[in-house]
Amino acid sequence: MKKQISRSILGHEALLLLTAIIWGLAFVAQRAGMESIGPFVFNGIRFLLGSISLLPVIILLNRNNLPAGKQGNPTALQAKKHKLMWVSGLISGLVLFIASSFQQMGMVFTTAGNAGFITSLYVIMVPLLGLIFGLKVN
Repeated sequence: MKKQISRSILGHEALLLLTAIIWGLAFVAQRAGMESIGPFVFNGIRFLLGSISLLPVIILLNRNNLPAGKQGNPTALQAKKHKLMWVSGLISGLVLFIASSFQQMGMVFTTAGNAGFITSLYVIMVPLLGLIFGLKVN
């Protein structure tokens, strides 16, 4: 039993390492992409591809979450929640787009390694900001 747990943990740690490698390579790819196009075009294409890749997931989840017989007749509460979800998603997406654009513009003036290092400082900044604003950090 102990060997299975060790293999499971090792597998999860390998996945985390793979994630870190992909994350790090993304900065190199972003830097290379910036040699051909500007930061806003780069992010526009990036977000467009991300949106297109999520469409099948959204369609599948919406199809599975609707109760039988309710597909074409949403209640007022459901419509209000749906609208709130879209507005919240658009605002969050806009904030993410702006932050990503600042990062892309910053990569014009520094190396991919520096950009990756500075971006990874959020791991330290989030708990510190939580303490400053009196939020529980654990």
